[in-house]
Amino acid sequence: MVRGYAVSLIALVALAACDEGPGGQMVRSAPDTRLAGGELKTLPQSGMGNSGGVLSHGSEAPAAGVEATMVYNAGGRANGAVVQFHNGPMTGVGVACTRAGGGPVVECAAQNATQAFLLNELSGSHAYAGAFAVNGYGPDQNQNGFVAIHASPTDAQYVRLPGEAVSYTGAFQAGGGLIHEGQRFNGRVNGTSMIEADFAAGTLGMAFNGQVVDDRTNLSAPLHAGVENAAIALDGRFHNTVDTTFSYGGQAAFGELDGAFYGPSAEEAAATFGFGNDLGGMTGIALGCSSYSATNCIAPTPRF
Repeated sequence: MVRGYAVSLIALVALAACDEGPGGQMVRSAPDTRLAGGELKTLPQSGMGNSGGVLSHGSEAPAAGVEATMVYNAGGRANGAVVQFHNGPMTGVGVACTRAGGGPVVECAAQNATQAFLLNELSGSHAYAGAFAVNGYGPDQNQNGFVAIHASPTDAQYVRLPGEAVSYTGAFQAGGGLIHEGQRFNGRVNGTSMIEADFAAGTLGMAFNGQVVDDRTNLSAPLHAGVENAAIALDGRFHNTVDTTFSYGGQAAFGELDGAFYGPSAEEAAATFGFGNDLGGMTGIALGCSSYSATNCIAPTPRF
């Protein structure tokens, strides 16, 4: 059920990079990419996760993007977490997930919605990225959506941005589709991700190398995608602008990217994305570390 739902969500919507303004209201971050002369910046980090957009089910039109806050339940990671959506069509919807006995979370309890599933998650020491299917929300409880967020679910902290170029290596997970050698593949997408962040110039690029596994046949096809010339903002977040270019399956694409740097010295980066072209598209999450190994970056088992 969950897998079929995720595969149908091949659509894209705009993102909003948001901060908490005076009085607690959510306001859009200024797209200022200046990081003067490589000077180190110490920036507040709110723990606010920005969604990759709410994607409608089936043929419905895409809904607007949302913002969400994620916090761990009392006792920390082992007791699960709660995600609360703040605006857009999912205002007031809460999703609570627990990992009983350390096993995988398949379904999450939902508030102001009839059902919720955790589809994908990536966890580091400082950052978390997750994708959720939420069914039955809205005034008539008849709307279905897919939400991807990145967040720092730990206590509020400060991140100091480096003044030079830094590479981040990690992983990505998505739902998507691709036409490869005349055959269509629809299903799970995963692989490695590389982020190249030039903090002095305020620019960022990403490369995705992986595979899409068709849910019906279990056959796979190679997938390569990329983002060039995204902007690093002064608040420690990064996002696409009118100058950003996307590629998918070796061809030019359109899309959206929203992410942030996490950890005291920006040791980790997490992002949500959605992009594609005539060959198909994917929507999902990515997380990477500046000092990467198989054990120190992406958790061997998710830490939700």
